[in-house]
Amino acid sequence: MHLALSIVAEATNLTVLGKGLMLSLGVLGPALGIGYIGGNYLQAVGRNPETAKSFGQALVFVAVVELFGLLSFASLFIVK
Repeated sequence: MHLALSIVAEATNLTVLGKGLMLSLGVLGPALGIGYIGGNYLQAVGRNPETAKSFGQALVFVAVVELFGLLSFASLFIVK
């Protein structure tokens, strides 16, 4: 506990901690989303193997979800 207080005391402003929280929470959502899309895709292929041909559509959804993670990373350089 004392170590955490000394780390916070050393930071004259809390932008470093704020950026760390922003990045960690901003990347957590897309990581869960990509896992959810992949898991549901594999369940669909397990039930109906003929749907494996539509893998490109699943990749489009993964790319859209991944875009939000990249936006949270890019916002680190915008916020001062």
